Amino acid sequence: MENKAQIISATKWKIAEKIGSKGTQMVIQIILARLLMPDDYGTLAILTVFINLANVFIQTGFSTALIQKLEADDKDFSTCFYASIIIAIALYSLIWFSAPYIADFYNMKEITRLLRVLSIVLFAGAINSVQYAYISRCLKFRIYTIATIMSSISSGIIGIILAYRKWGVWALVTQQLLANIISVLLLLVMAEWKPKLMFSFERLKGIWSYGWKILGMGILNSMYSSLYTLVIGKAFDSETLGLYNRADQFPNLLAANVNETVQAVSLPVLSQKQKEKKQFVERFKLAIKANAFVLVPCMIGMAAIAPEMIEVLLTDKWLGAVPLMRILCCIYAMYPIHTMNIQAIKASGRSDILLITEIIKKVVEISGLLFTVRYGLIVMLMTQLFISLSFAVVVNTVPTSRLYSYGFFKQIKDVWKCYLASLLMAVAVIMMGNLFNGFVPLVKMLLEIIAGILLFIFLEILLKDESMKIVLNSLKLEKRL
Repeated sequence: MENKAQIISATKWKIAEKIGSKGTQMVIQIILARLLMPDDYGTLAILTVFINLANVFIQTGFSTALIQKLEADDKDFSTCFYASIIIAIALYSLIWFSAPYIADFYNMKEITRLLRVLSIVLFAGAINSVQYAYISRCLKFRIYTIATIMSSISSGIIGIILAYRKWGVWALVTQQLLANIISVLLLLVMAEWKPKLMFSFERLKGIWSYGWKILGMGILNSMYSSLYTLVIGKAFDSETLGLYNRADQFPNLLAANVNETVQAVSLPVLSQKQKEKKQFVERFKLAIKANAFVLVPCMIGMAAIAPEMIEVLLTDKWLGAVPLMRILCCIYAMYPIHTMNIQAIKASGRSDILLITEIIKKVVEISGLLFTVRYGLIVMLMTQLFISLSFAVVVNTVPTSRLYSYGFFKQIKDVWKCYLASLLMAVAVIMMGNLFNGFVPLVKMLLEIIAGILLFIFLEILLKDESMKIVLNSLKLEKRL
């Protein structure tokens, strides 16, 4: 019972962190988008590509390896801490000297200073990655929740003030920089673990033997997601890149938060049962069903109300993002299957298999991107959706089928009702939206949301989907505990 209580409490605090911090960030980004222009976000998107790629080297491998390791002590954490700082120094230096060449490539001279300033977040990422690994292992997400919410609010207020004072893209850069710095300072004060004067090359070698494969996967994913931004920024213009960036904002925010919550809790929980196949699969099933119940209707529903949502939240100057947002929502709707299979392979300790599957997927996905760029952004995204639905989902489920006998068809059998209910709900919402055309956009959007929620619940009951029962039972168990 204590184990279940700990898992539920950790999940609750992780969800609270995502709703609190990311919800705050979403509100802040909405306000900033109303004050700023698509060009500003296009510039920020290019900057973020290089920062995110560098952060993968710092945060991905060591953090995941520390969480997955059955036994980890202060020497392990301190070793990873100092190694991460050294890597951050090297990457910051590389970005500093590369910034003028990046600016010349995109013919945007202002990128040089912006990139050099924003790259300071790499040091915050190095510190936070180890602190987060400790918090995740102990399932003590309450501390992380408080720190991220406080940093989001304080940095967001400053960003809005600067945007109002016409700082343009510098308002966005300052807001992101402060959010990371404030979060680091708060965690250093609040977290129980502090770095100690310990370092072991032997421990580093052991952690690296697992972590480098996770790092390789992270690099592939980051390069692939960044490739869209780099190609759009070069092949089109900063305004088109800004529209793509805002189209991705809302579905990415929700999908990333749900998946990060599932990953943060499921990886340590699954890792504990990596040698007990039956219990491992039971937890795997519960996680994939609950994840689908939360994320799929939200993504498909968001695609249905995209026009009203963009107009209400960002104003009509962003309406060009609507078709892009709808395709992206459908792509993110497949994340429950992708995410849980990746987490299962991570928890099993087979990071080598994970790296191989990612290489296979990325070769196909990048080929599709490069082949379709000449046909426009819509075709590029539709190709990405097709690959995700047909190829990537199969590749992700092959290893779990072999390791745990829980493959593609068994997983589809467990979640198909949730996808069907979401699709039927979306079709009904779009049809009802035509009846509400005379209403104010805000009222129309609210009516569509209410109708969509009620209809989805009705369809879940009608289809007798276990996904809803799992979520409700979890809530009931939490109350009893």
